[in-house]
Amino acid sequence: MPFNQNPVFRKAIAPWYDSNTVCIIAIIFMFLVFLFSIAGIFEAHEKLEYHEYIWVPVLTALMSGWTVVSITIRLIKRYMETTG
Repeated sequence: MPFNQNPVFRKAIAPWYDSNTVCIIAIIFMFLVFLFSIAGIFEAHEKLEYHEYIWVPVLTALMSGWTVVSITIRLIKRYMETTG
């Protein structure tokens, strides 16, 4: 009888970098990056010589915001799977 590598009764082990604690830490860090980039957008908007470089903090805000949304959706899905 062959050994079943993926039995039904075993729970899949999530890697450490996908744990709830690490996801929450990443959300907090990315939210701080988002706030920093918003401050950069306001600063680049105020100074005329930095107007052409406003794309840098805008891109940083978009990327950090998307990361926060993505990780939040992952945590919500994980919570819904465990409770329902």
